[in-house]
Amino acid sequence: MLIASLQSHFSGGTFTHFKRIANFRLSDTETLRREIQSFFKSNGLSKDNIVLGIPRKDIVMRYLDLPSEVGDNLKQVVRYQVQSFEPTEEDRFYYDYAVLKNSSAQKRLEILLVMVKKSLLDDHLRLLNELGIHPVAVVGSSMGLSNIFLQNRKDIYDKTYILSDIHTSSLEILALHHGAFVYSHEASRGEGQSWRDLILGEVDEATSKIRIGAEDTLENIILSGEASAAAHEELKILVPDCELLEKSLQISIPDENKPHLQEAASVLGLAYTGMARRPHIRMNMLPDELRRHQTRWAYVPAAIFGLVILALLMALGFHRMFQNQKLISRLDQELQAIKTPVEKVQSIRKQADELENKIKSYDTLLHKKDMNLEILRELTTLLPSDTYLSLYQYRDGKITLSGLSSSSSDLISKLEESPLLKNVVVKGPMFPDAQSGKDRFTFEAELEK
Repeated sequence: MLIASLQSHFSGGTFTHFKRIANFRLSDTETLRREIQSFFKSNGLSKDNIVLGIPRKDIVMRYLDLPSEVGDNLKQVVRYQVQSFEPTEEDRFYYDYAVLKNSSAQKRLEILLVMVKKSLLDDHLRLLNELGIHPVAVVGSSMGLSNIFLQNRKDIYDKTYILSDIHTSSLEILALHHGAFVYSHEASRGEGQSWRDLILGEVDEATSKIRIGAEDTLENIILSGEASAAAHEELKILVPDCELLEKSLQISIPDENKPHLQEAASVLGLAYTGMARRPHIRMNMLPDELRRHQTRWAYVPAAIFGLVILALLMALGFHRMFQNQKLISRLDQELQAIKTPVEKVQSIRKQADELENKIKSYDTLLHKKDMNLEILRELTTLLPSDTYLSLYQYRDGKITLSGLSSSSSDLISKLEESPLLKNVVVKGPMFPDAQSGKDRFTFEAELEK
């Protein structure tokens, strides 16, 4: 007996607890009941939403291909089909079915019919009742495993996957074609037979039975079950892309439960099937008289509670709106109150900026005047005694000098020696003056900053 707990949340669920009870049929009922009660109580688990899984060997699967015209009376048609499989009263079945494909183009319905012997399920339910467990649903373990693998997958409708649930001495092969459960078969492992040979043989059988088209391919082989790790080591030699199911599950797994994940995969699938709002394969073989049926009045408290929450949310929204309006009004009043002082401050700041600009202009003029005095003092020292200036001009950092000199060719080198001048060049030609006999020159220079 395997027990696994899956706690629901938005990302898909959390694998919270796991327990394996070996040889539970050899234990007396009271001992088994105390062990199960202790597990639920110590872990704070509820027994209100338990799904019972029936192993593949105990269920009968049939695929029905029906004309779409029976859709309005499908339940009755399926019942007739089940009765055809019941030769005697002792061989009666509990059953449920799921529509795999509704092909409007071909006007056919493809139905998966799952049945379990009434006597067998009654024995299971009687034992669980003695253990204090009342399941809300009975599902084939194959359906649970398929549901948890297909959970939130969007890349399945043009692909084919093979799932292999591997036990100690047997396995079940499941084929999922275009998102539909289309094949299931259980096989025992022969003496001396390797897992690899058994799996590959069953995969070949499955692909031939489901008749994969030329445009279809087998996407991957996924392994689960307690012996899946050993089988994976054998199989990946020939099929390197084969994977363990743990890589495909979209659930949270605490570190302490990771070693149990492969073994608990099918049980987690049952928990997910009972928890999910829209599992891919929805069915329940629990007898109708044992199911929980809620009357319309059962939804009244939930509806009232929902309306109360909605009213509170609306009140909260209006309260925030009134608060925001009140805050805006108060801010407007405060802005009006400080508007006049702010305008005065802005006017004073403008006047201060204008004064600062005037000071900078005066500073610039005074700086230029001081530099003229420095330059004239420097020229008086540098120029030879036979040199006379007739023009001195300083504008925008450039200095123009004109005059007469007997040694005008040596003046540039003398002027370059000055720490105040740079880039001294001749402006125009130098020529002799008719009256003095000296050379008339014009130089330009830049002020060294």
